[in-house]
Amino acid sequence: MTDLPGKPMSRLTTTTTLLLVTGNVGKAREFESILGHPVERLDIDLPEIQALNVADVVEHKARAAFAVAGRPVMVEDTGLSLAALNGLPGALIRWFVGGVGPAGICALIPPGADRSATARTAIGWCDGGDVRVFTGEIAGTILHAPRGTGGFGWDPAFLPDGASGTFAELELGEKNRFSMRRIALDQFRAALLAGD
Repeated sequence: MTDLPGKPMSRLTTTTTLLLVTGNVGKAREFESILGHPVERLDIDLPEIQALNVADVVEHKARAAFAVAGRPVMVEDTGLSLAALNGLPGALIRWFVGGVGPAGICALIPPGADRSATARTAIGWCDGGDVRVFTGEIAGTILHAPRGTGGFGWDPAFLPDGASGTFAELELGEKNRFSMRRIALDQFRAALLAGD
C-alpha cells in the first residue's frame, strides 16, 4: 500500500463535502458506505492514461478532475491482475469488461492455468497542490463462470480470499469487509481526519 506524500490535507469535519469524480453510481454508494460520510458525485468525462498501474492512472485523473471542478476532488481506479496473464489486464480491466463482460473475464484463463488474481484500488486526492494516492489490494480467484447479480464491472467473476461469495453475491456491508476499496479509503480517511 502506498501513500504518496504531499502537503497536509484539510481535516474532515461534519460539514466537509467530499467530491468524487466518477460516472459509476455504485462506486459512489460504496464510498459513502465505507467512509460513513456524504459524498457528492460529479460525472465528468476525464482523460485517462493507459497504464497497468492504478496509482499512475489516478494521479493523472486527480489533476485533471481538479482542473475541471476547481475544488478538492477524489478519483478512483481499480485494476484486476490475473496471474495466468502475467498481471494483465491491471488498470485496463474496464475496457476488458466492456468488451467481453464478466463471463469473458472468466474465459480469459486457459483450462488448468492458475486462476489467482489480485484486485487493486487507488484513491487520488487533489486539492490544487500535490496529488495524494492511497492504495489497497486483496487476493482472490477468478471463477470458471460468473456468479451473482449485485455489484458492478467484474464483481461476478472475482471471489475474494476468505469470502463466502463473489463481490456480486455479497451484500454491500459484507463486500466492504473484503474490499480493496475499503483498505484504500481507510487510509484516506485516516489522513483526512489527522490533517496529514
